[in-house]
Amino acid sequence: MRKHLTHLAAALAVTLLLGAAASPLRAAAAAPELPAVVAELDAENAAEAAAESRLSQSYLDMTIEYNDPHPVRQLYLSSVEDGDMVYQWYSTNPAVATVDRNGLVTAQKPGKTTIVADTYTKTLRCEVEVTSNIGKVTLNADELLLESIGGAAPLKATVAVENGSAVPITWLTADPRVATVDSFGVVTAVGDGKTVITAVTPDGHSASCPVYCGTQVAVRQQIKANETKLALGILGGFAVLAGVLALATSGG
Repeated sequence: MRKHLTHLAAALAVTLLLGAAASPLRAAAAAPELPAVVAELDAENAAEAAAESRLSQSYLDMTIEYNDPHPVRQLYLSSVEDGDMVYQWYSTNPAVATVDRNGLVTAQKPGKTTIVADTYTKTLRCEVEVTSNIGKVTLNADELLLESIGGAAPLKATVAVENGSAVPITWLTADPRVATVDSFGVVTAVGDGKTVITAVTPDGHSASCPVYCGTQVAVRQQIKANETKLALGILGGFAVLAGVLALATSGG
């Protein structure tokens, strides 16, 4: 039954999203009517799920920071079948993340592993991916728009290490005919076009910022305006979908 409900919701979502890009109102008018049994199916599935042992998470995304080199996350049984419990926890790759006897997961280094919980009724798993932000470079702007040739704007790089502002940065431009950048990160428009300014640290971490100069500024602004209209249309479609599903599950 859950499969049929999932397919129904997916079909409705596709219908609304395609219509929303052109007109959220038209998408609402085209939305198919949901059957009255949706609420009953959800109630039955919820009751069945509540009787099964399962972990609180099936996936963990853990990020190592310079001030938090070994982040931790707690796993536990969020739903427990009568008389069930975890009698053994282990990690398939403890070099990436370990787990103690109580389900506390500790990140060790970037990579992937699986935390396994053996219970008396089944074996449960949680996929874990560990990434690292140590040395990550962040710029103070997502893009620069320099309409006037000769105009300038500063970029600032922050490095995710202790005293990151003191890390030396090498600044590079992909096309000096469009824009140049000095050793302090000040970008100057030289000609019409688009280029990319990149900040690089001594250990090879980097971050980039697209720069639009001269006539390309108006082109970029029009593209951004169109993207905003499309995003609003999609959000309107999701709002309609949420309203229809809420009405169906409430029995209205």
